[in-house]
Amino acid sequence: MQAKTTNIIKRIVDMVLTVLLLFLMAYQVTGDVLHEWMGIAMSVTLILHHILNRKWYKSVFKGKYSPYRIVLTAVNTLMLAAIALTALSGVSMSGHAVPFMYGLINVMKARELHLAMSYWSFILMGLHIGLHLKAMTARLGSKGKSAFKVILTAVSGVGLWLFLKSGIVNYITFRTHFAFLDYTTAKWLIILQNLAMLMFFVLAGYVVSEVTQKNKDKKYSAKPLVWLGCAIIIGAVTNYALKEKSADNSFGNSSWQNSQSTTVQTTSNQTESVTEAQNSTSVTTTINDGFILIEGGIFNMGSPDSENWRIDDETLHEVTVSAFYIDPYEALQTDYEALMGSDPSTFDGEGLPVDNISWLDAVKYANARSNAAGLIPAYTIGDGEVVWDRSANGYRLPTEAEWEYACRAGAQTPFNTEHSLSADDANFYGHYPYEIEENYFDDEVLEARPGEYRQTTVAVGSFEPNAFGLYDCHGNVNEWCWDYYGAYDISQTIDPTGNENGTRHVYRGGGWNDFAKNMRSAYRAAGQADMKSYNLGVRLVRNADRSPIGLLTAKENVKLQKDGKILIAYFSWSGNTRDIAYSIHRRINADMVELTPVKQYSTDYNTVLMEAQEDQHRQARPELNEHIDNMEQYDVILLGYPNWWASIPMPIATFLESYDFSGKTIIPFCSHGGGRFGQSLTAIAKLAPDSAIGNGLSVHYSGGSTLDDDISEWLRENGIEEQ
Repeated sequence: MQAKTTNIIKRIVDMVLTVLLLFLMAYQVTGDVLHEWMGIAMSVTLILHHILNRKWYKSVFKGKYSPYRIVLTAVNTLMLAAIALTALSGVSMSGHAVPFMYGLINVMKARELHLAMSYWSFILMGLHIGLHLKAMTARLGSKGKSAFKVILTAVSGVGLWLFLKSGIVNYITFRTHFAFLDYTTAKWLIILQNLAMLMFFVLAGYVVSEVTQKNKDKKYSAKPLVWLGCAIIIGAVTNYALKEKSADNSFGNSSWQNSQSTTVQTTSNQTESVTEAQNSTSVTTTINDGFILIEGGIFNMGSPDSENWRIDDETLHEVTVSAFYIDPYEALQTDYEALMGSDPSTFDGEGLPVDNISWLDAVKYANARSNAAGLIPAYTIGDGEVVWDRSANGYRLPTEAEWEYACRAGAQTPFNTEHSLSADDANFYGHYPYEIEENYFDDEVLEARPGEYRQTTVAVGSFEPNAFGLYDCHGNVNEWCWDYYGAYDISQTIDPTGNENGTRHVYRGGGWNDFAKNMRSAYRAAGQADMKSYNLGVRLVRNADRSPIGLLTAKENVKLQKDGKILIAYFSWSGNTRDIAYSIHRRINADMVELTPVKQYSTDYNTVLMEAQEDQHRQARPELNEHIDNMEQYDVILLGYPNWWASIPMPIATFLESYDFSGKTIIPFCSHGGGRFGQSLTAIAKLAPDSAIGNGLSVHYSGGSTLDDDISEWLRENGIEEQ
């Protein structure tokens, strides 16, 4: 009687563990507080489970080990270790259930460990159940067992597809420390999805139990592998088919080379700020390049004070733009290579935009394309200067005003979509839609929810065009403009071309690794003429009739310093940037200083996320403990920081505004969680406009085993000798 009661209790405990596990893996359903308390309940229940099964531990070193017993022991041991590590990392991040244990281990490491171990616990729990499933289904008849296997196999196939689709492989292989969850799916469906995924591993455990135990003929049989094979085929085919369908719906062939002599339709969403008629104007081009005619008009350039995440350099002012032709697509790698002889792009693939080109590269490409088309080149390139003949009919970079006018297509909202961008609208860091910063822990209020982060450029024309028929104005690659960066001269109201002098050129639109806030139509990024980056490309334009005339000159006055005294200055929160700084310091002859704010940031990860975004939102300048009295002695500054919300931490902004960096070279190094530099290089370029900026080093978290080689290569690129 007692044994029967114990077995019933064991079954109840096992059921409770399974239910708790399903809900623990559904963070979207439980929320932060309940998740923590359910984790505590899971740990307590697991302890009870092991007390009830204490006889198993006593027998571990007794008797013979059959293949089945070896597998069962290995799975049980690994599951115990995984759950223990999940619990340890969980309490180290606790802000509710056991806050006194917060920081027991490094919080960043705890996040990464917790994410990986929780999914490993999930997988091993499924295998554990599967290994016992034969005993659980022993009372079923032969027909019942067959029906059960068919159902289990079908559900498992769907579960495998969900597992692959959810990117869990990245979690269990420690590639990320944050789970990007879908908050749009119904809560009950999330639980069912978790159950389906669990069933795949239950099936795997069941099949392993069958093939590692002898059948009635006292032989091992591989026949049960058929069931697992069927589930894998269902999952893999479904995953492939749905990916293909998504690709067919999203990615089209859009090369301008495929365009014939075209009649293009330009339309405008008429607003009060667009005063010239643009409705359904049909224009036949005389050059067979597929460019779209943008009729001139008046619009409000910049952003209103009410636009969230606007920056002070986006002063709202009225501008008149003359008509011009524009490429509906970003320049392609194939087109660039055909004219320039090489493709500098970071990514390789059919239909991808060229990236990793400088402003000077873009100017040279425009001239090469003009020559190939028999047009008058717009630019004369001399030693340290570029002269633009505004009357030339050749290809050129858009002015900043032309770019924003074309991007907006009549819209005065932050994006030309007239709604918040989602990953279905553009290629960007889809985990971070517009206004996610202040709603990070409650993104249900957002108009656009977190979505896919593709981590690469995609084929041009992959998303819906704007009202003028232009593709990828938001995201994919940033697009160089002619203008020098600087405060808007609001007295320039007709075809403005930016400041007469400067050290940085503007680029617009945001790239594949940018947050949505930095892809707003009004957002302005800037870099020196020789700056290249994995998210920098170009979209060409050319003049229409009645274009402005005259010559404009851009002189490049920024020169990199490779010799002289070096200072390593860095800000670090988790310790990753500090470790990188020390690794650099060991290799070179340099002074080093850590920048620490007088008012320290919280050591709690969740809290510092909010503190960082609040500081960035209001452009705070935290007071620093350190002051460098003799900054003039340094020629080269190696500037280190973590990528916080796609930019520099505000203590770095304080540092850059505290000294005169004219004539100095700033070489950034940045630790990040997936966004590389974000827009931090632009932030540095704006805050230290008279400095030169060297090639940066972006390090994923702590850098791993390649860090030493990466640092050495980076130092060589910047002409800094190692000791």
